This record gives sequence, structure tokens and C-alpha cells, in this order.
Amino acid sequence: MKRLEGRVAVVTGGASGFGAAIARRFLDEAAQVVIADIDGDKGRGLAGAAPRDSAFIETDVTRAGDLRRMIDFTLERFGALDVLVNNAGIGQRPQPLEEVTEELYDALLDVNLRSVFLGCRAVLPVFRRQGRGVIINTASGIALTPRPQLLLYAAAKGAAHELASEGFRVNALCPAVADTPMLSEFMGGAPSEDARAAFSAGIPLGRLVAPEDVAAAAAYLASDDAAMITGTCLAVDGGRCI
Repeated sequence: MKRLEGRVAVVTGGASGFGAAIARRFLDEAAQVVIADIDGDKGRGLAGAAPRDSAFIETDVTRAGDLRRMIDFTLERFGALDVLVNNAGIGQRPQPLEEVTEELYDALLDVNLRSVFLGCRAVLPVFRRQGRGVIINTASGIALTPRPQLLLYAAAKGAAHELASEGFRVNALCPAVADTPMLSEFMGGAPSEDARAAFSAGIPLGRLVAPEDVAAAAAYLASDDAAMITGTCLAVDGGRCI
């Protein structure tokens, strides 16, 4: 039996990067998956690869109405919602605090933090009706070991959400530098081989985090294998935070 057979999951930011890898892994584990993303072309393309078990809904995670619509769509399509993966996020290029604009502040906090609050709030009534539910938040290794000139990103990604008193599990994934489109955003362009080698050298296991590494950890946290794990920030970083 696959670990997520019979489960229904929603993955925000599910059209690329970590989100796409998580959606694919969940499908491999026999879950039914709703991919929610602002990128309609990529999202529909990914969902179209497994039309019976996946679906796409265009979603702006900074809008409460969009997230409620996402939840309703999932219930209508698959009849339940067992796992919410709050994965949507944007990055921040390294810069001194005094150079952070109010526009960047608003964008980062809206996408990386407010969306998590809105997603949790939208799904909680469903979990209460069902008597079950799991939330996984894609955070960052920076939440565990903050870095200079990335204060705003760390503050947004380090938020905690605890619903253990109601029996719902909430955990966070904290990857190190990863081989995703966000790396180019962080670098202001495609990283050179020297830059990639320098990032890899800072990770004890000697390579960048792959989206599949994060997807495997998410599948574990979503499964009954992690039934006694909640409130955990799981480092998926090859030892970077040691």
C-alpha cells in the first residue's frame, strides 16, 4: 500500500520547484492532489499528466477569497482534504535592512507569511468537520540559522502554527540552498558553476538540495509514519544547520 493512498492533498505554489516535486511525489504515493498556483500554464500542464488523480486551480495565495475557493474546489472535486502544503513563496536577494523597500516588505510578508495564515484559517473548518488533518509549511533553513542581510525572509518563513491541541499535525520543512528557480531569483540571474560549487561546499553532504529531497520529506510528514510528529521544523539541508 502506498503511504498516502486515500488521502487528498492541496499544494500551493505547486506548479514549479518544491511544489511540483511534492505534487509528483504525493501522486506517486497514491494521493489525489490539487495543484494551486498563480501560474496557470505550468499548473494545468502538471495536473494534466495525471488527470484522474490531480487537478489545478489558479490561486493567488495572498487573497483570502482565492484560498477559500481553493478549499471548496478540492472538496467538490475529491470529497475531502487531508493535507494542506503551504508551499508558495518568493525569495529575497541579499541586501542590507535599510535597502529593503516597503513594497518588497509587503510582497514577502504577504506571500511567505500571510498566505500561510490564510491557508490554515481556510482549511481549519474542514479539518474540524473531518476530525483529521495535516499541515506542512515549506519554510527555510534560514529560519533555523538566520543569515545576514536576509532578515526579512527569515522572519516571514520562521512563523509557527500550532494546532496540536485539536489533534491536527503542523510541521515545517527547512531546506538549504536548493536547485530550484528561486536560486536564480536569489542570485539575480542563473548562477555560475563557481557559484553553485561554492553553495555546495557549504553543505556537509556536498550538494545542493534537490526538489525531490523536500518532496520525500513532505511525503513522510503527510503520512501515518509521522503520526507522533508535530511542531517540528525538519531540516532538509544535508547538515547545513549543524
